[in-house]
Amino acid sequence: MKRITKTIAAIAAVVTTIGLAPLSASAFGGACPPPTGRNYNKMGMELGLSDKQKQDIREICTKSRAQNEPLIRQIATERRALRTLIHADSVDEAAIRAQSGKVAAIMANLAVQHAQTGHQVRALLTPEQAQKFKEIQAKRDSRMDDMGNYGARHHGQHRQHR
Repeated sequence: MKRITKTIAAIAAVVTTIGLAPLSASAFGGACPPPTGRNYNKMGMELGLSDKQKQDIREICTKSRAQNEPLIRQIATERRALRTLIHADSVDEAAIRAQSGKVAAIMANLAVQHAQTGHQVRALLTPEQAQKFKEIQAKRDSRMDDMGNYGARHHGQHRQHR
């Protein structure tokens, strides 16, 4: 039961991240929230994006959001069905696994769309901007790794730091 709960929590975390991630964390890697705000401007400044690049990125992200919207609605519906199964009076493992598979399949489709969007955006970058972006992403990934280790520390399973 713990493994199912952890799996569902991981799926929920990914879906939440997809829906709420700031542009600096994900636009060039995939998801495109509205290209506004402090994080978007910060990323643009760090990369030295031209006005044309910013406009092109806005257009790509607008198209991406329109394409992703049906999948995001579908994930919400399927996750609601999964939660209903999880909180039912009896545990139907086969149904929970089948429903989890539906959620995972939709997430896989969304991940592919995010990757395609990220590829389109990265294609707009100069080689120098692309390198700088990789560095920014590496720092972000490192922070995410550290945050992800909270559960291990919380449960007494300390990771050895290199």
